[in-house]
Amino acid sequence: MNRRNALKNIGLSLGYAAVAPSALSILQSCTSEIEVWTPKLLTVDQGFVLKNIIDLILPKTEASPGALEVNVPEFIDLLAFKSYNKKDQTKFIKEIDTFILELAPNKSDDFSISDIKTETYDALLAKYLKSKPETRKSFNKNESIVFNGLKSIRSKAVWAFKNSELVGEKVLAYNPVPGPDKGCVDLQNTTKGKAWSLQR
Repeated sequence: MNRRNALKNIGLSLGYAAVAPSALSILQSCTSEIEVWTPKLLTVDQGFVLKNIIDLILPKTEASPGALEVNVPEFIDLLAFKSYNKKDQTKFIKEIDTFILELAPNKSDDFSISDIKTETYDALLAKYLKSKPETRKSFNKNESIVFNGLKSIRSKAVWAFKNSELVGEKVLAYNPVPGPDKGCVDLQNTTKGKAWSLQR
């Protein structure tokens, strides 16, 4: 089995039943401090849209960093570039392009991707990620692409965020040298309600 198939099969199909060490190594490699990010697979405009969507899904709060601070968009682009086959790469790119069509349906000749307002991104996420099952049944082809694409990005973003080094060590309950496994304990008493980090 080649590396690409191994990455897809070991948790990256978004079941994440197991944590792929290769995926974690990709995630930890996304620690660039470069101010202007140049995506590996996506265009600059597509990457800009991806960043804005992910920033709204996992924003910075007083209690935790945001997804942008742990390079989640960079991870998703790099993951698609390194581990997706051509068919899946094409599908991912089409999803982003369909987001753009929905965000800016009446683009003028002098349109810039930065013209899209935060409120427009918010409306997109609310329309699809808060939609009811009966509403989804009436989605047309493009709407279905947007819904499935946003759902996939949200799932990848949450997984990457929770498995990033910063979040694993500073936000979640972290013990670099774990002791005995205690199965039935009160989470409030042991970690103050925080989930355990997967960082090692």
